[in-house]
Amino acid sequence: MDFHNLKRHLNTFFSALQRSADAGELPQLSDAASFVLFAEKMHMNASDDWLPEAEDFLHLARQLHSAIKHKKIQDTVLLMDALQDAQEFCHRTYREKG
Repeated sequence: MDFHNLKRHLNTFFSALQRSADAGELPQLSDAASFVLFAEKMHMNASDDWLPEAEDFLHLARQLHSAIKHKKIQDTVLLMDALQDAQEFCHRTYREKG
């Protein structure tokens, strides 16, 4: 899978997770599992420049999956925010470098 499609799939599942959380519902565990799968693929394709950020993102994705699995809605919301912040930091930092 090329990098553009990988990012698109990752964003698709993150958006699904966000919609559920924004509606006050616990996101679907299957969406979280798919999100982790694509975060793992992103990590495997990371260049040395942003590998540490990819590792952090994957760690947060796995924590999110666990929070959803254990029905911890407050942890889920906090992790969704942390993932959003991590994504924004990475895009801001590495897109500017080209």
